[in-house]
Amino acid sequence: AETFFGIADITGAYVAGIILCNLRDAEYIAGKMDISSYMLFGPVFFASIGLKTNIETFNMSLLWFSLGFVAVAMVAKVIGCGLMAKACRFNLRDSLKIGSGMMTRGEVALITSQKGLSVGLLDPVYFTSVIMLIIISSVTVPIILKVLYAKDKEVNHV
Repeated sequence: AETFFGIADITGAYVAGIILCNLRDAEYIAGKMDISSYMLFGPVFFASIGLKTNIETFNMSLLWFSLGFVAVAMVAKVIGCGLMAKACRFNLRDSLKIGSGMMTRGEVALITSQKGLSVGLLDPVYFTSVIMLIIISSVTVPIILKVLYAKDKEVNHV
């Protein structure tokens, strides 16, 4: 996709998926791809990311930077997505749930940061901060959402 069309490889993969889902044998292909992704592609991808994570240079200064980076990234998602939800006429409580649900970072953040690392836009020292963001957001968001939805149940039962 990058070489022939000048678009990001992740976008090319998405377009390929759209094309494949419109084929007559789409369910068969999806079933085979699920097995391949769980058994081969996923583990290799995450192992390659782990190999690029350098914790040897991790120190207190980088820890403080990483914690600030995580806090700003998560709060920015709540504010940005929550404000858009509010602009779309969701109530404040639902806007907070939408913003909170959008805090999680995952594979796309890994792919983007890995791409930045490979072309020299991201210093390897800060790659660890991105990994921390992904881990912390992936763990905390379900907890936050559980609390927000539990409060709704309390309000509805009263």
